[in-house]
Amino acid sequence: MDVTDREFKRSILFLRTMSLRAQGTIAIGRYISLTLLFAAFALAADPPIPPVTVCEILADLPAHEGREMAVLGRFSFRRDGRWIGEQSCDPAITTSPVLWLTEESSAAPKPPANFEFDVAVLNKKFAALIRHTALGKFRFGNPEYDRWAVVYGRVVSRQGDPARKAPADLVFRGNGVIVFLTTEK
Repeated sequence: MDVTDREFKRSILFLRTMSLRAQGTIAIGRYISLTLLFAAFALAADPPIPPVTVCEILADLPAHEGREMAVLGRFSFRRDGRWIGEQSCDPAITTSPVLWLTEESSAAPKPPANFEFDVAVLNKKFAALIRHTALGKFRFGNPEYDRWAVVYGRVVSRQGDPARKAPADLVFRGNGVIVFLTTEK
């Protein structure tokens, strides 16, 4: 079978054209695949966590019951335990503005993979918090008895006698979910 020069050139031209079309299709396919992959990562990333104050939780405790959240307040550490709270709430609440901190390394919620706070919300609420809640001034001991903090955990209501001390617990995983804040720049 003889192939003329013209037929040969036409077949090479056909192969080149098809090769470029195939490469273009592969490039477009790769572009679409990469775009979908990046979109999946963007959707899978956890959004920043907006912190909630103790007063906000206690203003409507049933709505926050069992929810995982980042709680902003004054972290207090004493011989009888740890808690996060505020001096007062506006509007006033009938209970003490305190959440008792209960550490449970296995039953407490894990923080999201992207453990990041909504900075704008945090700054606004932190500024309001330090205006109406003061840290304790101690003549003795360690200044770490009272500090500003955000603690990630699950809100659990208390019943009976323990509810007199604090209306709810904040069940947290350990020191890794406590973020201490400072007013220094």
